[in-house]
Formats: sequence, C-alpha cells, structure tokens
Amino acid sequence: MLVSTKRILFAVSALTVCGTADSFALNCDCGDWMSKGGYCVDYIKERIPGFPIPQNTTEIASMKNKPVTEIEVGDVAIFNFSNYWHVAYVEKVHRGPKGDARLIDVSEMNFGDRLTRDEFKGKWKSRNEREWQRAICCGVTDKYDELSFRKNVAVNKVTQVWSPDPDDLEVVRTRKDRGVIDKAREVLNRFAEFVERAL
Repeated sequence: MLVSTKRILFAVSALTVCGTADSFALNCDCGDWMSKGGYCVDYIKERIPGFPIPQNTTEIASMKNKPVTEIEVGDVAIFNFSNYWHVAYVEKVHRGPKGDARLIDVSEMNFGDRLTRDEFKGKWKSRNEREWQRAICCGVTDKYDELSFRKNVAVNKVTQVWSPDPDDLEVVRTRKDRGVIDKAREVLNRFAEFVERAL
C-alpha cells in the first residue's frame, strides 16, 4: 500500500511522546501532568489494568516479554523515538502470506506534534511561558488526553512488545457489554478512517 506524501510528512514531524526516556533525570516536575491522566500509559492502564508503569529506562527495557515478530491483538507495542518512549494498544495485526506480522493498527493517547504556545494557551488557559516549556519537558503533545488511532504501522517500527497475562486483563462480564464496546470501537474506527481520508 502506498503512503501519501502528507502522511509521510506527518509521521516524520510527529513528536511522539509518552514519557521521556530521560525524564527521570530531566527534573521537569511533572506530577501535576501525571495526575491529569492524559499520557499514553494512562490509556493502556484503562485497557489493561495490570500494565506495569516503568519508573526508569531499565524497567522500560525489562518490559519486553515477547518477540516483536509474535505481536498479537491485545499486546502493547512499545516505541522508542530518540529521547522519548511511547506505548500503544494493538487493535489489529496484518499478516503476510506466510503468517508473519507485517503491519499493526493501534489505539493510543498523547501521540502528536509538539505542543505550541498557542495550543497550550487555548487548551490549558495559561499564558505562562515557563508552564508551557515545562509541559513540553514533561512530554505533553497537542494530543494529550485524546484518543487516536493509527493504521498500518510497520512492525519493524516497534521497539519491543509487552504481552499481558490473562490476569492483567479486565473481563467484560456480559455479552451486552461486549456488544456496546465493539460498537463504540467500530464507530471510532470509522471516524479515524474518515479523518485519515481527509488528510
């Protein structure tokens, strides 16, 4: 499948952030941002309550419990973008003729561009430049606290995979609940396709 030039430029320019790999050492004082719950790990914790939140780069690296080539629906794809790391929930796996994973569709939060000063003022109602700079240091993007979807992400872009144990998963108790969740997911996927076509 060919990818449009606009999508390539977006992918190259996107500052994808979950947390900085070095934020533990940057001393950005991100406690208030963490309590707001808009990071990628917050979304994963909603989907998989047992997801462990790493406290340093060693813990991030230790979360690899499955080879990337064996990625499945329900796994967590972990990406490393320079000084930043990001996690996304695997919604679908596209396989090649031999059954090998080639592309994945993911849902995620806080996958976006660098937060501009105007975006910060508009969304957070603050004119304080130091607070804007601190938000950037804390890895807040223009998609902080927003659910988004990406389709056809190359598996070779995934740094590592964390696969939950069955005990880590929240069980949907009734068929009706599952139907509502599946319908909501279908509506969100259609909306994401519409937005993608509009780009």
